[in-house]
Amino acid sequence: MEEEVAVAAIDVAVEIDIQAAPADIAGVMFDPEREPQWIKTVTAVELVDPALEPGARVKRTGTVLGRSFSWTTEVEAVHFPHLLTLRVIDGPLTGTVRYDIQRAGSGSRVRVRNVGESDLLGPVPSSFIAGPLRSAMTSDLQRLKAIVEQGQ
Repeated sequence: MEEEVAVAAIDVAVEIDIQAAPADIAGVMFDPEREPQWIKTVTAVELVDPALEPGARVKRTGTVLGRSFSWTTEVEAVHFPHLLTLRVIDGPLTGTVRYDIQRAGSGSRVRVRNVGESDLLGPVPSSFIAGPLRSAMTSDLQRLKAIVEQGQ
């Protein structure tokens, strides 16, 4: 009899308005080497395939609740500067991360959506993960906003 591993389903989206053009935002947001600046969980990035094109892979290392882990993403779709979809192909979570940037008023509306499953925290109900993940993603977008609006 196979042992079943408990996983938590994740579907969390957050958005923020940034006073900048989509290209200026995507220049930071779509650059994996800049992720440690604005995504708190990401502590290191290794470009496996440096091009920003479908199939390109990036390995990331991060920490959640004091636990270090690594995961690899692959570009599923990119339409610079408006869309980047990454598929998680290796690590303690599976699914997709989608970045959307659209003109809105004098700036842009930026949206991030994480959809997938994780066994990172063990058998934790999805509702226990969604709130903290939404808070973390919101904080990440606030850091991105500060970087872009200050022209860093």
